[in-house]
Amino acid sequence: MKIIVAKNAGFCFGVKRAVSSTLELARQKKKPYTLGELIHNKNVTSYLEKNGVCSAEDIDDVPLSGTVVIRSHGTTPECCEKLKTQNREYCDMTCPFVSRVHKKVFDARGKYGITLIAGDSGHPEVIATKGWAGENSMVLSGADDAQNIPKAESALLVAQTTITRSLLDEIYTAVKERIPQVELFDSICETTYARQSEARELAEKADAMIVIGDKNSSNTRKLYEISKKICKQTQYVEQASQLAIEMLQKCDIIGIVAGASTPDWIIWEVKTRMSELENVQVAEEVTEAAQPEVAAEEAAQAATETTEKPEEATATATDAPADDAAAAAEAATEPADESEDFLAELEKTFVRIRRGQFVKGVVVQVSDDEVCVNIGYKSDGILRKEDLTADGNVSPAEMFKTGDEVEAEVVALNDGEGNVRLSRRKIESQMKWKALLENLDEEQVFQVKVQKVIKGGVLTKLEGYDAFIPASQLSLKYVEDLSVFVGQTLDVKIIDTDKRQKRFVLSHKEVLKKQAEEREKEIFESFEKGAVIKGTVKRLTDFGAFVDVGGVDGLLHITDISWVRIKHPRDVLSENQEIEVKILNVDPEKKKISLGYKQLQPKPWDLAAEKYIVGEEVTGKVVRIAPFGAFVELEPSIDGLVHISQVANRRIEKVEDVLSLGQEITAKILEVNPEKKRISLSIRALLAPEPKQEREYAPRERSERFERAERSERSDRPRNDYNRRDRDQGERREYRREREERISYVLPPEEKATTSLADLFKDVKFDD
Repeated sequence: MKIIVAKNAGFCFGVKRAVSSTLELARQKKKPYTLGELIHNKNVTSYLEKNGVCSAEDIDDVPLSGTVVIRSHGTTPECCEKLKTQNREYCDMTCPFVSRVHKKVFDARGKYGITLIAGDSGHPEVIATKGWAGENSMVLSGADDAQNIPKAESALLVAQTTITRSLLDEIYTAVKERIPQVELFDSICETTYARQSEARELAEKADAMIVIGDKNSSNTRKLYEISKKICKQTQYVEQASQLAIEMLQKCDIIGIVAGASTPDWIIWEVKTRMSELENVQVAEEVTEAAQPEVAAEEAAQAATETTEKPEEATATATDAPADDAAAAAEAATEPADESEDFLAELEKTFVRIRRGQFVKGVVVQVSDDEVCVNIGYKSDGILRKEDLTADGNVSPAEMFKTGDEVEAEVVALNDGEGNVRLSRRKIESQMKWKALLENLDEEQVFQVKVQKVIKGGVLTKLEGYDAFIPASQLSLKYVEDLSVFVGQTLDVKIIDTDKRQKRFVLSHKEVLKKQAEEREKEIFESFEKGAVIKGTVKRLTDFGAFVDVGGVDGLLHITDISWVRIKHPRDVLSENQEIEVKILNVDPEKKKISLGYKQLQPKPWDLAAEKYIVGEEVTGKVVRIAPFGAFVELEPSIDGLVHISQVANRRIEKVEDVLSLGQEITAKILEVNPEKKRISLSIRALLAPEPKQEREYAPRERSERFERAERSERSDRPRNDYNRRDRDQGERREYRREREERISYVLPPEEKATTSLADLFKDVKFDD
């Protein structure tokens, strides 16, 4: 058998600091009182008590001479303020990780739409964190709780330091679906995360897992849940004696993990106990040792059940003090005379009643003000007029007649005149309550009038019973000042029922949602693709605008706002602006509407022919340079092209030699073609022609120049540029004619075939 103990098992830093500092206070005789259990571990708590550390639930329970110890879970700002006001001596042992969370949520007040806390709402750490977060906060125990988050633009999400990361991820994903902007403050304790990771790794390779820690410890429960999910053979124990040894006999590898509140000596005891196991005999002894405790617990439970049965307990026995009972027992042993025996027997003929008990009887007399009822007691019961119903104005004769059977509650054993005072108001309320529950329809809508505002919501009455409407159920959107609802009559549905207290939890939001859904259905059915409707801009985002079109929101994407590219919808639209939009698409199932705004606006190129006239001058900025020319922005989405041949009044090799990006230029419009989205511009047309400089060339030099120019232009000339080729050929012919004119010669007469070249050119004269 191989036993592996997790590296991070046992006290964490915060717990060690809290325990050691508190014990130090006790050694200094400062009488430390912790506000609640210092840590969730009975063994440690017992040890602290033996060493002079006491526990108190409230500051007022701590003597003025004592020192208040704030435990590692932290406390609320109200508690801190009370300590300062009362000038109490205290020691703050709040875990540094928890303090970091408190500071974060406190600084976030007013910066976010709401502060959300992922964790157990009943955990002391979460209670303290919510106190620092303020009223505009909400606790999420799971991803499903995100559905109850009030509408908000932004939120801050923090976590209880001991929850699992998987749970935090689930809650974060659910919150993102409700609120577009969520800041996640990862407040899970690093040590806690390490413990959970180790538990996961050990559980994957171990045959059995032992999780050590107090059952009230949150972080220990998380370790157990992780281990149990992977390794089915997982035990959760608080000490070594609780080990189920028989489950571990055939295991080769056993993993041990422990919570942050588990002391090292308990871990050592468990490890030692397991290492000493050699046979089943030891396991049996452990099992037997635990049996008396179980038997005692069962006996205590049986005793509790016996004492809770009202029909088996008499009023005298319940109300009698211990000394009276002892006296009665002693008197029972003494001899009694006949009169006492007679009175005892007579007493047995009467029923025994107590205050608050429900009794049945027969009406023996009815008057204008009361009803007399025989309940089998030594005194009659009296039902006064005001005790008949909640109304109090009903005549007794209208409700009862002599001989009727009636059930009522015992209000007092003596009404001052020797009679038992009865009341039917509670019975009536119960009967009415029962009938209301039996006939209750989940879809039924009631009308209630809001009476007053309390913490977390408003109070009202439903069919005469107390009812509560949470703030989150009053409206479809968050309402900061709930006093606006006081005096209003609201349509509500019942969402929860407290049968013990006879109270309802109501929702006005559910009715509004139902009405909104019906209204949305009608609106969606009336929409047609391509239709033009009016709407109001409600909200602007980076990706578009939400437009209210008859009670529902449609999305106007940023690409459908303007024909011109824009950086943000606010460049064109503003909130509460009324606009006309075109329905591009309708999806009734997903309740989505796609809208278009630019589709109703003229395209810039449609107006180009009217706005830009050939021959006019325009001014623009160079936005792009290409080898063949420069593009000039005349207005957003409309560019004109200045061809390289139109940049200057001379031949240029590169556009960059004359123009640069961002340069503002003035040009003449040569052509406007809206269909091809093309405007041709010319800077050259606005420039004076450059004067030509003539130069005399010698015949040979002039010939070489033309030949070089011809070769250069032939290499650069497009193959299909026939006009330029004809022009070049014409220039060459002109040059040859000019050269021939400069040469004067006369051919000699032909004499014979043997004439030499020297003889042929001897009489030829050349011009200088």
